[in-house]
Amino acid sequence: MWPFFSKLFKRQPTLPEKWKLVRIKDTPLLSIDLELTSLDTTIAKITSIGWVRGENQSIDLSSAFYTVIRASGDLKQSPVIHGLTARDLLKGEHVKNVIGQLQAFASSHVWVLHNASLDMQVLDKVANNLQIPEFKITTIDTMLLELYFLNKTQDMLKQDAVTLQSCRHRHGLPEAPNHNALDDALATLGLGFAQWYQFDKQSSAPLSDLLHTKSVKVYSIGKT
Repeated sequence: MWPFFSKLFKRQPTLPEKWKLVRIKDTPLLSIDLELTSLDTTIAKITSIGWVRGENQSIDLSSAFYTVIRASGDLKQSPVIHGLTARDLLKGEHVKNVIGQLQAFASSHVWVLHNASLDMQVLDKVANNLQIPEFKITTIDTMLLELYFLNKTQDMLKQDAVTLQSCRHRHGLPEAPNHNALDDALATLGLGFAQWYQFDKQSSAPLSDLLHTKSVKVYSIGKT
């Protein structure tokens, strides 16, 4: 089992009342991805953020957003993996401004991420460092939902079984560009739509029906 599967994080066990009876297909979604300098959340820095909205099995491309985040110091392998140089990052947006934009989606949308715990831990660390007051985010984790499907059919999982690309391939989705925050947000939302169709082909299940899959969680972000 990989380390990030077992990490515990601040979260509530149930959905906020406003989402409990909303059908999955009718849920306003914000698919988001953070590119990081490390998988170690204690030292990871955000280098870029991308997001896009979706609903009713449709992606709203006009809502697509991407920005580079200002960062300095040890960037690890980020320039090689993400193609962002130290000069690019020095010209980036201040992360506090971007978190301010994201807060507008905290209660109005359910966020979709692939490995939500990783990004949410880093976002929480940054928000705490900036003394941003606490806000809560309801998330659907496409990685954990895929694990739910796989654990029903397979005893042993390969190390790369639930990477974003592996999951998309399993659902018959085309190859997608990776290591770019917006590309990954788009790829994650497409995967989510395919997974929800597999989960409920009638598209009538409420969001609360996903709770038993362990893919839906509520995270507390920022200073309490």
